[in-house]
Amino acid sequence: MQMQQQVQQQVQATVRPALSIESYYERFRRLNPPMFDGGADPLVAETWIREVEKMFKSLQYTEEVKVRLAIPMLKGNAEFWWTAIEAALEGEDELPTWEEFKKIFYDQYFSESIRISKENEFLSLRQTNDMTVLEYANKFTELGRFCPQMIEVERSKANRFEQGLRDKIRSRLSVLIFTSYGEALERALKVEADLKRSEKERDDPKRSRMIENHNVRPGDTEGNANKKKRFEACTYCSKPHGGPCLKKMGVCFTCGQHGHLARDCPNKKDSEPVEYGARLLH
Repeated sequence: MQMQQQVQQQVQATVRPALSIESYYERFRRLNPPMFDGGADPLVAETWIREVEKMFKSLQYTEEVKVRLAIPMLKGNAEFWWTAIEAALEGEDELPTWEEFKKIFYDQYFSESIRISKENEFLSLRQTNDMTVLEYANKFTELGRFCPQMIEVERSKANRFEQGLRDKIRSRLSVLIFTSYGEALERALKVEADLKRSEKERDDPKRSRMIENHNVRPGDTEGNANKKKRFEACTYCSKPHGGPCLKKMGVCFTCGQHGHLARDCPNKKDSEPVEYGARLLH
């Protein structure tokens, strides 16, 4: 009976870890973890590690199971890479810890030189004239993770964000002291909105004057004078006018009838002048 109990204990000791890892794996798979195929983009590798670590944290997994759960997520070139690593580790009693795995992984897919390049990109980040505050903030957040020492303290993060804003916005914030990044971002967005509104108000009078100059109202004497100036000289009477030449037609400039001149027109007092372009010029 004692022998049977010892055998049962040995079987349970052998099976329990496998069942435990299987249970961990099933819970992990339900979160739909991303696969990694070892592509050429180093940021994809860094993002994969961050996403997997977020899942480990939410599931409260211990260090000893993390590597076992991450290995099945490797495919393509990354799977071949890990196969070579396993061959090099042959004879080792245990898998690397998660921190050791990350170091080996980063050496392959996210090298120190790339991390330094991203740090420098963050340190030199500036808002360009064609970049909105929100676009700048998104880029600031994206690159900020490569300089954790500069963004872990809220005041330092806010100061670095402010220094990267374009001059028109930064100059309006220079009199303020921000204690948090969120406060600096909110204020920068308000200043940007105020600048856009001011620019729009400055542009509106210009557009109004342009429209007014291009629209000639009926009866406008200046407009009519400009129209007269554009008429070409008549080939018959040598005077500029529009419409048919009344002199050539031999009609009265007042009523448009034949047989008399404008000064003898019997309808001068009762009739409106005939609407011919030449009547005011002859």
